[in-house]
Amino acid sequence: MDSLFINLINALELLSPEVLLALGFFTCIAFILLAFRFFGALGLVCYSVLAVTIANMQVLKLGAFSYIDEPVALGTVMFTTLFTTSDLITEHYGADLAKKTIYLTFLMQIFVILSMVLVIAHPEAGNNKTSIQVALEALFTPSLRLLIASLIAFIISQHIDICIFSALKKRHGKHLLWLRANASTLISGLFDTFVFSFLAWIIFAPTPLSMTTVLIGFIAASQALRAFISIFSTPLLYISYRLKPHDL
Repeated sequence: MDSLFINLINALELLSPEVLLALGFFTCIAFILLAFRFFGALGLVCYSVLAVTIANMQVLKLGAFSYIDEPVALGTVMFTTLFTTSDLITEHYGADLAKKTIYLTFLMQIFVILSMVLVIAHPEAGNNKTSIQVALEALFTPSLRLLIASLIAFIISQHIDICIFSALKKRHGKHLLWLRANASTLISGLFDTFVFSFLAWIIFAPTPLSMTTVLIGFIAASQALRAFISIFSTPLLYISYRLKPHDL
């Protein structure tokens, strides 16, 4: 039983990167639907907080894909679904709750970092540095430049997303849901990718990456992926009207 996930990972490694990316996307969508159906606004807020934590770990790994020569930062799928949940919260519960979710997510990211730093600093039994300690250090010892870049990009892009979505909803009412969902996600996503990439990999980086790598591998490729995710996430907003719990 202890080897279950090792066996699962070994099996998944046989799949193409594109298939793994698709599986990651559908996993996110499934859990967004489950969280919304059974827990309403609370479920969406919880997903947002956890998704940022997970995506900040995923983004540490660069993935190789057949359609592009440059490496692509993983975590793009998870980050993009944050805009979907933000749109869902704004659509069903209003912009005020969506903005509060931003601040709560920001606060919880600081909490995760500080709590894990304390655990990492705690001496291990026997004073031996185990593989667990090494793994925890790799995942949770924050890179200040990545942390600052991520939080700045997150706050700016999420506010842009909510403002665009709210403005279009005020103008069109319940009509043209597909338009406000995609317009807000694509525009705010561009800001998110641009701000994070330039701050993390050029402005704050001790050894800045080439402009080509940043523009193609981190911005163009990520934005193209965001566009696909946004389009394929659109039905989720329509489905949400059938799944919205009325007793929460």
